Amino acid sequence: MFGKHVTLTILILLMALAQTSHAQKAVPAITFEEVKPKSSGVTFKNQITEDEHHNILTYEYFYNGGGVAVGDLDNDGLDEIFLTGNMVDNALYHNLGNFHFKDISKKAGVRGKDSWTTGVTMADVNADGFLDIYVCYSGDGDALSRTNELYINNGDLTFTESAAAYGLDATSNSTQALFFDFDKDGDLDMFLLNHNIEVIHELEFTAAKTDRHPTAGDRLYRNDNGTFTDISEAAGIIGNSLGFGLGIIASDINDDGWPDLYISNDYVEHDYLYLNNQDGTFSEKLTEKLQHISHFSMGLDIADINNDGMKDIFTLDMLPEDNKRQKLLYGPENYEHYGLMVAEGFHHQNMRNMLQVNNGNSTFSEVGQLAGVSNTDWSWSSLFFDANNDGYKDLYVTNGYYRDYTNRDFLKYKGDYYFQKAIDREKADTLELVTSMTSTPIPNYAFQNNGDLTFKDVSDQWNLSKRGFSNGAAYADLDNDGMLDLVVNNLNEVASVYQNTPSSSGTANFLKVKLKGEGKNTFGIGSQVTVYAGHRPLLLEQMPTRGFQSSISYTLQVGLGRHETVDSLRIVWPSGKTQLLKGVQPNQTLVLDESQASPMEQLDQSSTAAPYYALAPSPVQYRHQEKGYNDFKRQPLLTEMPSYLGPKIASTVLSDSSMLLYIGGTKGNPGQLFQVDTAGHIVPSKGFTSSEAHTDADAHFLDANMDGHPDLYVASGGYHQYIAQDEALQDRLYLNDGTGKLVLNEEALPTMLTSTAVVRTADINRDGFPDLFVGGRIVPGKYPEVPESYLLMNDGTGKFTVATATLAPELAHIGMVTDALWTDLNGDQFSDLIIAGECLPIQVYINQNGQQLIDQTAQWLPDSPHGLWSSMAKGDVDQDGDEDVILGNYGLNSQLKATKEQPMTLYYGDFDDNGSIDPLMERYVQGEAYPFASRDELLDQLYGMRSKFTDYETYSKAKMEDILTKEQLEQAAKLTVNELRTLYLENMGDGFKLHFLPIEAQFAPVYSIEVMDYDENGTLDILLGGNQTYSRLSIGVMDANYGQVFLGDGQGNFEFLPQNKSGLAIKGDIKSILPLTLPGGKFLLFGLNNQGIIAYKKVTP
Repeated sequence: MFGKHVTLTILILLMALAQTSHAQKAVPAITFEEVKPKSSGVTFKNQITEDEHHNILTYEYFYNGGGVAVGDLDNDGLDEIFLTGNMVDNALYHNLGNFHFKDISKKAGVRGKDSWTTGVTMADVNADGFLDIYVCYSGDGDALSRTNELYINNGDLTFTESAAAYGLDATSNSTQALFFDFDKDGDLDMFLLNHNIEVIHELEFTAAKTDRHPTAGDRLYRNDNGTFTDISEAAGIIGNSLGFGLGIIASDINDDGWPDLYISNDYVEHDYLYLNNQDGTFSEKLTEKLQHISHFSMGLDIADINNDGMKDIFTLDMLPEDNKRQKLLYGPENYEHYGLMVAEGFHHQNMRNMLQVNNGNSTFSEVGQLAGVSNTDWSWSSLFFDANNDGYKDLYVTNGYYRDYTNRDFLKYKGDYYFQKAIDREKADTLELVTSMTSTPIPNYAFQNNGDLTFKDVSDQWNLSKRGFSNGAAYADLDNDGMLDLVVNNLNEVASVYQNTPSSSGTANFLKVKLKGEGKNTFGIGSQVTVYAGHRPLLLEQMPTRGFQSSISYTLQVGLGRHETVDSLRIVWPSGKTQLLKGVQPNQTLVLDESQASPMEQLDQSSTAAPYYALAPSPVQYRHQEKGYNDFKRQPLLTEMPSYLGPKIASTVLSDSSMLLYIGGTKGNPGQLFQVDTAGHIVPSKGFTSSEAHTDADAHFLDANMDGHPDLYVASGGYHQYIAQDEALQDRLYLNDGTGKLVLNEEALPTMLTSTAVVRTADINRDGFPDLFVGGRIVPGKYPEVPESYLLMNDGTGKFTVATATLAPELAHIGMVTDALWTDLNGDQFSDLIIAGECLPIQVYINQNGQQLIDQTAQWLPDSPHGLWSSMAKGDVDQDGDEDVILGNYGLNSQLKATKEQPMTLYYGDFDDNGSIDPLMERYVQGEAYPFASRDELLDQLYGMRSKFTDYETYSKAKMEDILTKEQLEQAAKLTVNELRTLYLENMGDGFKLHFLPIEAQFAPVYSIEVMDYDENGTLDILLGGNQTYSRLSIGVMDANYGQVFLGDGQGNFEFLPQNKSGLAIKGDIKSILPLTLPGGKFLLFGLNNQGIIAYKKVTP
């Protein structure tokens, strides 16, 4: 319980106090100087030697490298360095001060055996006050060679190997060990992360998930009075052969006071998130908590990266930053296979780094691409630490794989090589094959935390972009100057020791904390320390094993920027005891002793503000069902599938205060009409029949014939289900017969065989009858050709005719429209039209006395941004008497980036003269424009290009002018996108002023917007719904929006309301939102694609 109490304390402080301004972040510049080996004395080199029997083809983890552990082994206040070697002896360096180290490996007795060493960690296993060293082994040797070692510290910088005596002489293929007190009995238990070295065939995947493997399966050891007992199976630890474990960390992720575990797995098996059940067992809950993860997960870290008091998760993968390596290493996509793997329980996985931001309500928003940390190539160790002491945790990533093993050209060559040797009946020369692989040194990365959920690449600026092959890493203040330094274990190169050096203008303030635990957890592993400086929580957790195969210093350190005083410091020990210090001076090392701590105070939770809304049983029983179309089969170069549209929800209030609801359907699963009586009962309307042939893209109630009874217009959309000019694309108007029955009137609308997206009503000519704008969305099978849009005039009887050519001819083919709205912008009592669409500028048409609609975009919004606009809403958010406009866009959280200086460009035409449209997207990568499609994707669309791009190497350098001829480029139709941010337009009376919504609004595409007073304080707020499940695999699932609320101040400013305050935790593609007041309370209905209607109810204070 105590973890919840601490969280409440943090949240109360956060809500009560304003955030520190970014100006406070200003601190002196830093650089990391690599100390020369001759000066430092650290000459360790993890040299591997390839031969016929020892190489990447005989042992797949041959290039994974070694680890690093730092810790004060002699308790003299200086951290020692331990480095593991794969084919060389391990090394221990005694810290002599001032960046001078002495190799004491031989004397200390820790050089290890002649075997393949992997991870290393330091912990006081025997609770004598001295750190011990645990070393892991793997490789393709026998059990003896894989036996892990435990070096017990004798207190004089010598060690005694004692793994067998403690029951920790495991012979599995181990990656790393982690010591922590999982059962809170006061001593250290151990989790052993293992990996497989055998090939598992795909047909064996499902069966293998439930098996236990003797050497590949992970293990949990309980400390029973100094002897460790394997309790893995009883504790709920998965031990199958699919778990290629590469990263491990313990952290109290759900803030209940008990340590949880995150395991990153390579290959097909998803990562594991073990939540501690507080009874000696764990429950694996990853797929419930994280919506998608890295595919080839490697090193990881957990830290509070945005100073909100909650722990965020970061995993590494292997997606390159540069275009050439992306094209060389990225293989063909198989969407059906991906879907099958998800259905088999392997979850949504994509090959890139993932930053999971904790929402505080058991959900995480993955924002690695928005943050700028998703593409760091073949990466190993990730470490969050405050490098410049500005109060925000920065990020360091090690990088590199010695040979380009996944180069697509090499993989083809390897297959051909083995095939030819088999034909010739010759033995394959494995070493020849290995050495034919290229070796590409890759730079490491350093990212400075900007304090706004984004990071800046400062690798060069901080002198940490050294090219090579780096694996394990650890940080520590090696010279006790208040700046955290780095130690990196390199492959085939001397280990790097980096001294963190501030500029001459001075340093920022800091605070160090050392822990002295009671009982057998002498270093307080699992403790949480929260430092408040400037009213922001700086959270640290005493859990040294993190990154990759490595262990960091036990001395905790926080940066304080320019703050001269620590307001308060609170520590919560694993035992539940707490200490609170106030007015602490900076630039010192505090030693906190658990014996001086007090029992946890029980906080009064009754005063904690409840969330505004809570999940409730849906009052509408409806299931939206899709057919599982794969639009990429029809046009392989689409970036997402346009077939998945609904459900849209429409409502109207009747004269007797009852209501009608319409929820859109799909082909084969028609939409439904519901009646809502005054008692709040919602039942399907009898006698209403919607067409099973149509896919509903939008719906709108209007009184088309002005008889006082609401009619229903349903727009027909879709893509994969239809051909161009398909009869099922005809929109429908259902007229009310006066008894409440809606009947399809096939004569009311003109023939409009267009896949439409939106219908909006206004009395264009003020004759008293509602007219319509109907926006065309797409031409099935011919994206991005322009569909037809319509202005429909009402003759007064509910019959409509096309008037586009008369009122606004250019509207007929304005583009791929996604949304529109009518509003009187200039106060002349005539409704004006605003249109948004895909690859379109925001367009404004002013109504000229009902006679014409004139394009006045240039006057109202000069330099109107071209976006992937997907939704619109209006409301007077600044309370100045006119309506402002909110526009949903694609967001910043994807591989697609676009700015005015570096736009995305979509070229299209029938480039191979086969009758189909070929859309070729171009986007900028590192300042240069390249085609977005991979080679395989391009060849799926343009088969004839195989002769031009015979291999991946050739295509990796290709630009658009290398794909298309000069004549094709000149003749190609072209669309551009230069803005991806969701925003609102402030109505200035004679023009719009553009404002971008907070960064959280950029987490995912926005498909639905509701302007409402969410907190009921008299000012309008904004509720955004979105997400996109059906993107290319190279883009992946976009699902970071759980229903986002932005509270308005009535002056046009908005602040994100955290999910644990809004109460919303919606998983899925939100296509519509409807506020609904019933006798039972106020509800928000969310229409989720391929799910149904989810309801949230207003919480009564």
